[in-house]
Amino acid sequence: MVEVGVILLMAVFALLAIHSTLLRFAVIYLAIFSLLAAFLYLLYAAPELAIAEGVIGSGLVTLLYLSALKRYRVYTIGFIGDGESRQLTDRYISGVEDSAALAKIKDFFQRREFEPQVVFVSRPLEDALSDPHFDLVISETPQGLIIYGPQDSYAVVELELMFRMQGAGAGIEFVRYAREEAQ
Repeated sequence: MVEVGVILLMAVFALLAIHSTLLRFAVIYLAIFSLLAAFLYLLYAAPELAIAEGVIGSGLVTLLYLSALKRYRVYTIGFIGDGESRQLTDRYISGVEDSAALAKIKDFFQRREFEPQVVFVSRPLEDALSDPHFDLVISETPQGLIIYGPQDSYAVVELELMFRMQGAGAGIEFVRYAREEAQ
């Protein structure tokens, strides 16, 4: 009867790990899942497996996942299309994703060990600039791209210098803004 309870708890923590929106919680749920598996091995009279699962599965692997998550940094880029393209069709999104400027921006952040994540936004520029989830906001205009970055971001300064040094800055304007503090 205890085994059934442990198996049901394992199923619950497996589902929690799968559906968790925060990666750190998912790692913790997997560690609990592994401890429950170790307890189940102990119930089935396999102490060697229980010790191995407890030490390796819930201890070492959890530490490795948490240390890897500590290094994992996502750089969120909000992309706002011009008036006509705010409809965000698949064709428009794939065209923007394949553009040379966005490819250079993604490559720039990947070389600095960030994972660039482009989010297509269909709301006004002011809303996107005030959203704390965006590290960078790109606005498409008929004249080209305007890249908005926080004043205190060295990454934005380096990105602007890269575009100027490569001579690829034609049609790209950089604007720095002061981020409002959350109240």
